[in-house]
Amino acid sequence: MLKFLNEKITVTLSEDGNEPTSFLHSGKEHTIREVVKAWQDGAFQAPVGRRGSAKQWWNQRGRQFYRVITDEDITFEMYHDPRKNQWFLSKEWRQSEQE
Repeated sequence: MLKFLNEKITVTLSEDGNEPTSFLHSGKEHTIREVVKAWQDGAFQAPVGRRGSAKQWWNQRGRQFYRVITDEDITFEMYHDPRKNQWFLSKEWRQSEQE
């Protein structure tokens, strides 16, 4: 069963700062074994009518999403919101439920 979470999490990034390597959720640290997919959602860009440099398309940054598999064979979807500089866990599903 797919769970929708929308919970804040603390994420540890790789040394180059490009991908998550682990995250803390409900008091437990989850180590990421594999980043299955990464994408940026442009629907969450700067608010309409905002003035200044963020109005140009090349300066806008949407949420960066990651679908990951942990060492426990649990798949999570998480995202980073650059406007708030916060990470959120959006979905969780177990390996047996994906088949």
